[in-house]
Amino acid sequence: MHVIEWAENNILFFDGAMGTMLQKHGLKSGELAELWNLVHPSVVTQIHQAYVQAGADVITTNTFQANELTMKGYDIEEVVKAGVACAKEANPKYVALDVGPLGHLLEPYGDIRFDQAYEVFGRTMKAGENAGADLIVIETLSDLSEAKAAIQVAKDFTKLPVFCTMNFQENGYTFMGHDAAMVTKTLQEYGVDALGINCSLGPDKMTNIVETMLALSQIPVMVQANAGLPVIRESKPYYEMQPAQYADAVVEMIKQGVRIIGGCCGTTPEYIRAIREIVIAD
Repeated sequence: MHVIEWAENNILFFDGAMGTMLQKHGLKSGELAELWNLVHPSVVTQIHQAYVQAGADVITTNTFQANELTMKGYDIEEVVKAGVACAKEANPKYVALDVGPLGHLLEPYGDIRFDQAYEVFGRTMKAGENAGADLIVIETLSDLSEAKAAIQVAKDFTKLPVFCTMNFQENGYTFMGHDAAMVTKTLQEYGVDALGINCSLGPDKMTNIVETMLALSQIPVMVQANAGLPVIRESKPYYEMQPAQYADAVVEMIKQGVRIIGGCCGTTPEYIRAIREIVIAD
């Protein structure tokens, strides 16, 4: 079944955090997580498998920063190909090519031109489709200009479904000042297949944003929240929202109409399992 058809008729479960899990396996601060696709592929696959066993339908590739601006000097096609292979080895229903922000602001706020962003995103996305990804998830963006570039590339150079989630602050705006209504309207106009919010906030802090998206969206709405707001202990972030508490908040969003669900920073397979168990029980 096509992933869009599945989302229209079922709750579509994504996985949770990759960085959080890699840190448990020894990923160091400042180390590029995407390189683990090449040097520790069995660990990456093991994490993907844990999410599949927890009930995830979609596994997101370990390619969040796999672009030539962030990973200068590395073969991006090789990194992406390895990332997709690790995900496919876990045998999920679907593999989503994970595409994060470029790490540089677009003009006029930064030094990256739209056409440059277009080319960089293009190389990553074409590599993902060639490697066998089933869809593209563009995530954790705060600038609609960057989102437009990424979506346009996905539409121009691949035949894959495109999901896009933006990163909001607690005040209801992205870092670049876009509110939920503007984001929903713009992403729909650019032809994404699903839209939503991820990262930054816990599910309890997303209620108003998600309600606005649900009210305005004609396509499935997706939520991948953090495990609450992090607290810093010994220079490291800790997430205090436990799986049961997280699941209760997320299930309320599902009751309101959210069709695609998963987790972001601080979440683990236990969080996905907790949501899935409640949904199945209902």
